[in-house]
Amino acid sequence: MVAACAGYLTSHSFGDFVYDWNWARIAEMHAIDWYPKWVIEVPYSPVSGSRLQAADRSLPFRQALIDALIQISKRRNLACLQVNYCQPEEAELLQRAGFILRPGTQLHWHNHAYQSFADFTAALTRKRRKEILRERRKVAAQNITHRWVAGDTAKDQDIQFAHACYQKTFTEYGNYPALGQAFWRDIGQRLAGRVQFCIASQHDSDVACAIFLSSDSHLYGRYWGSLYDIDCLHFETCFYQGIEYCIANTLQVFEPGAGGGHKLNRGFLPSRTYTAHWVNDSGLAQKLAQLAHTEAAVDQQQQQQIGQHTPFRAGPGSNLRE
Repeated sequence: MVAACAGYLTSHSFGDFVYDWNWARIAEMHAIDWYPKWVIEVPYSPVSGSRLQAADRSLPFRQALIDALIQISKRRNLACLQVNYCQPEEAELLQRAGFILRPGTQLHWHNHAYQSFADFTAALTRKRRKEILRERRKVAAQNITHRWVAGDTAKDQDIQFAHACYQKTFTEYGNYPALGQAFWRDIGQRLAGRVQFCIASQHDSDVACAIFLSSDSHLYGRYWGSLYDIDCLHFETCFYQGIEYCIANTLQVFEPGAGGGHKLNRGFLPSRTYTAHWVNDSGLAQKLAQLAHTEAAVDQQQQQQIGQHTPFRAGPGSNLRE
């Protein structure tokens, strides 16, 4: 085997974090079935990474893989072939092959060799530093503490609580919690310390939980939930605890997930992401390419505005990170 990729036929767009519902409606207006679409991705994970695996990252092998994906899509008469959160060089190859490129933006935290949380806040503007410290004091004043539990050492009650928090958030927002409790137990055992549950407690009773995964260099925030509405607890559990974890474990990047402009004021900076779509119908492809061009222009304008409001005193927030 010289090249491979993992893909799924899906009958919806839940869990891919690409938000192509509008594209699906346009296809429907043209009497084209958008689903099932073939998605090359890691499900439920808006995390960038290599999607087109090839021996020695060979260009000819990856090009052959792209050609095969298109040929199979045509043979099966699929309306859409989608590659989610791919690497920039993969996005370039896909665009050359006729895919419509949809750049996106996430907000990531970067570790500039900080030795402590205080080192990090010292790099912020006075206003942002005061806001963060005030939020942390609000949580501490409510007698809330946090503990980190690794997936392979988590007790049954820890996993049950983490799942209950995850399920509660999805239910509140009218979404379907696709991952069952057994999934968290299984992935915790398989990935061991790569899975972390950050559990918040008040007066020795667990009240909230954030679920994280990590690599040797990155921390990834995935899901969160709280039994009660506690002021600033989300920021503390999902952001500030994660930043402290990165500093303590010398992780370089913290990706808290998709969306959330409120992250900017808390030290997270814009980073570019890429998704690519191949559309079978040439007329629909032309319309969607025009729409993607408009979306990219709006996104670029938003990033320029964000860049003018960096939370840092100087340096780290001046440019969009590729």
